[in-house]
Formats: sequence, structure tokens, C-alpha cells
Amino acid sequence: MAFSAQMLDFLTENVLHNDKTWYKENRDRCAELVDKPLAEFSARVNKYIVKIDSSIDKVHISRIYRDARYLNGRPYFRENMWVTFGRVKDLYKSLPAFYFDISPDGAEYGSGFYVPTSEAMASLRKMITSGNMLYHKAKSCVENSGGFELYGDLYKKNRFPDAKPEDLDWLNRKTIGVTERSDDWELIFSEDYADHVGKRLSEMADFYNFVLTAALMNVNDQ
Repeated sequence: MAFSAQMLDFLTENVLHNDKTWYKENRDRCAELVDKPLAEFSARVNKYIVKIDSSIDKVHISRIYRDARYLNGRPYFRENMWVTFGRVKDLYKSLPAFYFDISPDGAEYGSGFYVPTSEAMASLRKMITSGNMLYHKAKSCVENSGGFELYGDLYKKNRFPDAKPEDLDWLNRKTIGVTERSDDWELIFSEDYADHVGKRLSEMADFYNFVLTAALMNVNDQ
């Protein structure tokens, strides 16, 4: 079952009501328009993901509502839905994962850290400055992807004045990942979209292997 305009309309309508009673009254619509297509999409994408990392064993689909403890002025119900594909739950914050997000603004998918440890980022930077081959393969796959770009907050000042200029965008990240965005609704609503996303994420295998290697250098010592 493909994504649809009706799915996005429901998400928007649900946020506008932002009412638990209205949501319960329309729970069947949510199951048909949101839950079912997202579950089928995730299962299809996961077939590509496990070929990159056979140890990935957790597919986590977001709930349609937020944790009431952390709303910070936002609506209880969310207008976007996301999926993560990662390793064991206990390490999901410190290990990189793959993700997908869809909202009325478009779709986004990629790979990277949620909350990396300082040790993982230190190992990653050491791999960069030492010219590790995994880094060069990761950098090449991102630069030649035709759509993916780095994400992650940058330090305000360059912390690596002696590094090669072409490495600074990677070295000065507080966290790091890659993302690709699309608002091509014809593609997003097509039956083949899950395969498209799966193939695009597969093209980021070298990036994932690079950041995973850096993270595991520290996780294995815990």
C-alpha cells in the first residue's frame, strides 16, 4: 500500500483538532491511512537495510503523538511520522542508524547518529585526520550521491586549523549524518517508493560503515 495525499491530510487534520477524543473516534481511519502503509513501507525498506548491516534488528515506527512530558508548547499530536532502522535498543542513542520521515512538507531519509558519544566522535575524527580508507570511501559516496548532504551542528570556531580544508566540514561537526529530502509527490505516492528509498539508503553503506566503525571502537569497550 503506497503513501497517499489522504494520509497527509489525516495527519494535518489530526494536529488541527489536537484532541484525544477526536483521534479515538477516527482511529480506524488512522490505521488504514497511516499505520498500514507505513508498516508495509518499513518492511520493504528493511530488506535493503539488513543487507548493509545484518545486525540491525530494530525497526521503530513513531507514534502519532508525542510524550506529554516533553511537549514544550508543541501539539500533543505530530504532523510527521518517522521510522528508524538500527541495532539493539539499549544502544540506539550511541550507534548510528538509518531513518525515514514523512510529513506534509515532504519526505526525508538518511543515516547517522541520534546522540553520539564524545568518544565515538573522537574516534571518527581520528580516522579522518589519519586518512583512514573508510573515511575516504564515506566522503566519496556522499559527494557523488547526487542528493545526500551532511547534517549536524558545526562548532562556531574551527577546532582543526592544521587539517586539510576539504576535511573541515566533517571534523567540525558536533554530531554527523547524511540526509536527502524530497517533495516529489508523484514519486512519494508511487508503489515503488519503498524500493527507491531502500536503494538510495543502500548507496550510503560506505558512510554508515564509517560511522559505525567509529562508534563500535568505544561500545565494545563498555
